[in-house]
Amino acid sequence: MVENLKVKYDFKLDTIYCGDNEIVLKRFPPKSVDLIYIDPPFFSNQQYEILWKDGYEIQAYKDRWEGGIEKYIDWMKPKIELLYRVLKDSGSFYLHCDYHASAYLKVLCDKIFGNGDNNIGRTYFKNEIVWCYSGREHPKSKVFPRKHDIILFYVKNKKNYTFNPEFGSYRPEYIKNFFKEKDEDGRLYQTQPNGKGGNGYGNKGRYRQYLDESKGIRINDWWDDIKPVWHRGQQKEHLGYPTQKPISLLKRIIETSSNVGDIVLDSFCGCGTTLVASKELNRRFIGIDVSPLACDEIATRIGYSKLNIIGQKYSISELKKMNHFTFQYWFVRRIGGTPNPRKTGDKGIDGKVDTKKELNCPIEIKQHNITRPDVDKFETVIKRNNKKTGYMGAFEFTKGAIEEIARFKREEKLTIIPIIVKDLFKNEPKKYGIIEKDKLKTVNISKFLKKQ
Repeated sequence: MVENLKVKYDFKLDTIYCGDNEIVLKRFPPKSVDLIYIDPPFFSNQQYEILWKDGYEIQAYKDRWEGGIEKYIDWMKPKIELLYRVLKDSGSFYLHCDYHASAYLKVLCDKIFGNGDNNIGRTYFKNEIVWCYSGREHPKSKVFPRKHDIILFYVKNKKNYTFNPEFGSYRPEYIKNFFKEKDEDGRLYQTQPNGKGGNGYGNKGRYRQYLDESKGIRINDWWDDIKPVWHRGQQKEHLGYPTQKPISLLKRIIETSSNVGDIVLDSFCGCGTTLVASKELNRRFIGIDVSPLACDEIATRIGYSKLNIIGQKYSISELKKMNHFTFQYWFVRRIGGTPNPRKTGDKGIDGKVDTKKELNCPIEIKQHNITRPDVDKFETVIKRNNKKTGYMGAFEFTKGAIEEIARFKREEKLTIIPIIVKDLFKNEPKKYGIIEKDKLKTVNISKFLKKQ
């Protein structure tokens, strides 16, 4: 299910909350979440991190760079304090950031999570994880190429917290350098201290660690085995979000710091990767994002129903002021369709949708009242695509437009289904003859974002 700003923020699991995360988190009970991962907008002066530009993101994020790093830390401080409040005493917290603010954020988190018994500010800080990756470089840049992110790992209780260590495969050079010995059966092994100081298998105080019985090498705090979603071979996962993180990265964190049935929270859930990974690993999840369009895409990605996901938060006046292409995208997704990513040369098609009788029916959306000439043009679009059904969406349809739609139905045997914006607040897709699929097709938004 999806909750938005016009309902109470009751604590519900497997739920997407649409709204300001500070407002939402204040309604959650304390010590209720097992694991928190956040990937907030970086302090990078990169406006592309505000993806949807639907008004809510801009209002929430527009001033986070103004005033320098101090303003950014002031913006983050109450959010992390609220996250600390809802984290269980046995819980873990991961903060994904980059070089712009990692040092400042660590100082902030040290203060929030406490100094502990040692009074050195590090007791509850467990790791600075470095996620390394490769990619394009600027040959003329006078700095070392920046090819890593930082993930800060904190716990609330220095002893009682979930940690399931993961193991990776030994690299060939490691096997060559360390598993040098063979037994009488030809099995490779190395000797390790047995921790007891007693006799081992031939060497005093040591035992044989066989390669074919080993779990592998324990994952350390330097991760170079997880590729970004834009890397070669990862394109199927890439949805077009410039800040999207790979599912394998989130799965490593979730499997390490939670168990089946635990509750995972992401209060900047963006394109929903944390929620996808949690669902696949049989964890309960809670996602929060300020953008209704982002919440819409998250719901689509995890297979949630489209009914009442987006729309109730927007007012008619807000929709009229919305960026034209964002409005088209919102409308098409709201009725269960797939948007057309082309900005120009779209041949009158803003999206397509499946019905029970016909697939890939064209959709045309206007951010003004639709008139008779608009209907006449769309009739040509339907015929050109060899279809019998099409959908038009707008704030209103003139009397002439409705009469023309009726004439096409009567004389041309073409069905044009008019949908007005206010109906989207109450009608399900099936009310228009549209197939409401259990899981709608996710779309790559990179081309769509270029329009804005």
